[in-house]
Amino acid sequence: MIVRRRLVLGLGLSTLMTLAAGCSDADLTGPIVYEEQPALTREVEGKAHLAGKPKIQAKARKALEKLYGPAPKEIHVPEGAPLTKDESGRLGMLLANFEQTPEGPKKLDHAGGYGLYRRHCLHCHGVTGAGDGPTAPFVFPPPRDFRRGLFKFTSTPNGARPDRDDLRRSIRDGLHGTSMPAFEALLTAAEMEQVVDYVTFLSLRGETELALIEEGFIGDDEDEDALGDDVVAELVQGVFGKWEDARDAVVNPPSPRTPPSPESVGRGRDLFLGRTKEKLECAGCHGAKGLGDGPSFVEVGVFNRVVFGGDPSKMPERVAKLDDKTRELWKQKLDEWGNPLRPANLTRAVYKGGRRPIDLYWRIAKGITGAQMPAHYPGIDQAQIWDLVNFVLALPYQPELLDEPSTAGVTAEAPAVRR
Repeated sequence: MIVRRRLVLGLGLSTLMTLAAGCSDADLTGPIVYEEQPALTREVEGKAHLAGKPKIQAKARKALEKLYGPAPKEIHVPEGAPLTKDESGRLGMLLANFEQTPEGPKKLDHAGGYGLYRRHCLHCHGVTGAGDGPTAPFVFPPPRDFRRGLFKFTSTPNGARPDRDDLRRSIRDGLHGTSMPAFEALLTAAEMEQVVDYVTFLSLRGETELALIEEGFIGDDEDEDALGDDVVAELVQGVFGKWEDARDAVVNPPSPRTPPSPESVGRGRDLFLGRTKEKLECAGCHGAKGLGDGPSFVEVGVFNRVVFGGDPSKMPERVAKLDDKTRELWKQKLDEWGNPLRPANLTRAVYKGGRRPIDLYWRIAKGITGAQMPAHYPGIDQAQIWDLVNFVLALPYQPELLDEPSTAGVTAEAPAVRR
């Protein structure tokens, strides 16, 4: 039984929908609910938290529920949210497939993002978009946690919110070399738009929750004005603004791709090996042969034993058994979500963010958000970026490009990430 309703609220909320799609909730052992951030109630080392502030905790929960709804089956869409409007200008209609009208529930002519997400995405990414679905412990790399608004493979600057095209591309094509499949054969173009909206909705909700925690962390629990309506409204607009700016922030190459001539490939190889004055030292991470085994990261065999050597939940125990030097290097090579990183093996022609020249251009020019792949523009110019693209695309088919004796002995540390 599918039931959804929509109420128009005058202050702060534009749409309220009660919905259910996909399998029946009767099949589950309990209601589907959002999971709170640990920092909402517990002390988290090195991060803002609301431990010991029950009044501010309650205000944060109330604000979050008012803005986004109490549970996935009752979606609230905040006024002004950067989500798709339908032809009638109604915001958030792609999230559900029923709306409440004065005449009663009315079925919409689409499946609804929540239902599609629940059917295809929830088992990895979880109810709240925390990357904690039931299958998440068994895949590597772990599913993305949407709640910080950070996505690795985007066309926007390092650390910026993704453009809508970036999310659409990941859903349609998948992420090669990971467990994220391509949904082009399973979803229509219209259904992908609904999933893009729902993923964006979960990100907005998660970012708002974090903003409330950070603001409440500096507040006094006895202060009646802490997390007041004006403060919350300002925080929400700050979250929305990051997404609204994404379209204008797309990094477009100012010049077309340099033809992939032997000369261009050779120049790219010299850049890769740090032979030019720019001293990029790509080989410090990706290895002298491009195998993803550079000296800046934990040795491949050690990495495989720790990550794939048994029960995923016991990975910390395996890390603890490493020698001091390796354990310290391990800690330095985690992504923004705390997961171990491994540089790409460039000889396999498998590129997580896509194999088009423009995809590689983005990875080199602006880096990878949340990972340790740094932005190389403006450290090198546009033509040099295209030379590197040509080299990377040629290497799997011409491994002899790195056969020269002078490629040995690469010891440079990975450069710092620029955001």
